[in-house]
Amino acid sequence: MPALFNFKKLLYKYWKDAFIVAVVFLGITAWQERNLLANDRPAVNFDLPILESTNTQPLFTPGKQTLVYFFAPWCSICKLSISNLSAVADDVKTVAVALDYQSINEITDFVGDQEVEVPVLLGNKLVGQSYKISAFPTYYLIDTKGNIAEKSMGYSSSLGLRWRTN
Repeated sequence: MPALFNFKKLLYKYWKDAFIVAVVFLGITAWQERNLLANDRPAVNFDLPILESTNTQPLFTPGKQTLVYFFAPWCSICKLSISNLSAVADDVKTVAVALDYQSINEITDFVGDQEVEVPVLLGNKLVGQSYKISAFPTYYLIDTKGNIAEKSMGYSSSLGLRWRTN
């Protein structure tokens, strides 16, 4: 009987700890995202230069769900997370937008080192301000109507990206 009692006590302790960790995680996430654009708000579209091209591309295409990943080439979390974009790129239009860079070479080196497989667009201060980018990486999912559907800041795993885009 005492062994069963200890097991129940141990199980209760871990569930309680898991609950506390979840609440803290959700609280931190909400605090990080407090200044981002609200869901269901129309997204601002920009026609941006494509890295290593003379062409431009719209940030998103109405009628297509688009995941927009804002990054900076000096960002260490971006180095860890940008490769996760390939997990959703076949199902959702996905673009990476470079912000806060010193030169095109800096972006080209970053993209080459990370083997980025999605279009990389060259953003500017106006784009960053319009999307209220204050930290990197920041993600926005734009729905088929051109509205903000989801948002996130910080590292996101392949599984996390799939969950947000489904």
